[in-house]
Amino acid sequence: MNARLEDFACIVLVTFDRVFDVQGGTFSFESGGRKEYGVNFSDGTVPRDGSRYAIALVEQGNWQKVVGWRDLSTPDVVLAESAWDVALAQAWIVYWFGPFFVFGALLFFGGWAALAVLLLFLWAAVYFVRQARERNRLVDQALRDIPPAAPPGNGPRIGKTGKTWLTGVLNIVRWWP
Repeated sequence: MNARLEDFACIVLVTFDRVFDVQGGTFSFESGGRKEYGVNFSDGTVPRDGSRYAIALVEQGNWQKVVGWRDLSTPDVVLAESAWDVALAQAWIVYWFGPFFVFGALLFFGGWAALAVLLLFLWAAVYFVRQARERNRLVDQALRDIPPAAPPGNGPRIGKTGKTWLTGVLNIVRWWP
């Protein structure tokens, strides 16, 4: 898979001249005379006035779809959604909706159709997790490359709740029926 960063996100450099209307994790800001309202970083981060950030947006100018960010004074990159989050969401989709489609295919079309539907569900789950992992890898590297550049591996790769791979596994085991 030859994915490029442009397939997933665009990087924007922002100096937060003024941050206002802070409510919970949502804030508004002014940068270079432009105002943006209702911005939310998924981990609740609110930038300080005068801070510089590199931010990955899904669409240029759409501040409702933030993929990741980095405060340029630190080497830490924060990703809005980890591959573990996507894997957990896909597991729940397969768990809750898979049986309806599989049994429906079994009832109306037979065993081979039910097997095909099950394999389609599993293939889609793996596809979405791989896409999330690739997106996160590209966004992480792009945010680290912005001056002042952060060395690879310097600073944690943080998901929306500061998860590591181990806490992701433990969360899956904890919620497993």
